[in-house]
Amino acid sequence: MLQGIPFFFRKSADKLLLCLMVFPFVLTSCFPGQPEKQVAKEKSGEERANNTDISHLSTLTVTDNITYSNVLDDLDRNDLQNIDLALTLFSNNKADSLSRDSMLVSFTEFMTSEIQGYYDGHLNGNQDLIRHFENKGDQSETQKLISMLATHGIKLSFREGDFYLEPDLAFIYDRLNGALTVSSRDYLQVKISLANGLNTDSGQPVSAPDSLAHNIIAWEDFMVKNPGYLLKDEIQAQYIDAMAAYLSGTEQLPLFDPDTKMIEAKYQSSYLRYLKEYPDRGSARIVKKFYDLLDSKGFKYDEELDSFLSDVNFIPTQTPQ
Repeated sequence: MLQGIPFFFRKSADKLLLCLMVFPFVLTSCFPGQPEKQVAKEKSGEERANNTDISHLSTLTVTDNITYSNVLDDLDRNDLQNIDLALTLFSNNKADSLSRDSMLVSFTEFMTSEIQGYYDGHLNGNQDLIRHFENKGDQSETQKLISMLATHGIKLSFREGDFYLEPDLAFIYDRLNGALTVSSRDYLQVKISLANGLNTDSGQPVSAPDSLAHNIIAWEDFMVKNPGYLLKDEIQAQYIDAMAAYLSGTEQLPLFDPDTKMIEAKYQSSYLRYLKEYPDRGSARIVKKFYDLLDSKGFKYDEELDSFLSDVNFIPTQTPQ
């Protein structure tokens, strides 16, 4: 609003002001519907302009990540249609390999902000929608929302009274496959594989230790194959987290029985399988040292085990066989 406008008028000016205030309403009464038509006309013009901009952007060929990032910065973060536009721009790129890897990072950040914007504006605290998802009967409305988000590459789940959104990595992979570098394709494939999890021959999920072992193997292979990848620090951190959890246990499944202080059988058997199946890996050497230390302690908790985990270098140094 305008502020600080001086009041110059006196009595005669008051009459003029009154006329000016009334004049728009007189016009409205004489020409009913004209303001609405004008607004509609202006809105239609804006929509045409937006459509033109989107049409132009969809044919734009970006040559580097700076250009791509600048375009994404100008897009509305509250319009899910822009996820599709961002994917189209990526697919049309003529950038070099390093730029394309950087563009994947830029797209991931953009999609994350789009998802957060949608959650904040449509899902967070939406009691009507929560009741729909908690209703065990008619799920038509919930399925409409799930299907709509899926068309934009977003997975929706509902747990414990709240909504959870995440990118559908398989959707992104399919849309960008031809434009990705070999390393970025491998990266997304690993992420997709780990997200899907592993099952036993009977179809049951594998144990928590074996799931962690699968994470270690997958990221170890990737790091050795792609040592200079742009996201190597992030991947290395995921590898270290998986290895640390594998050798120290998780909150859901501690390494040692809290009463007897003896190692849980699932971990011991998983370590033995790891050493048998992957004897020549750098990670296997770490598991072997830890297992031998456990053996020397009678597979019972000892403070020396904590010292081992504090001092060990988890980074793989040898090509997996």
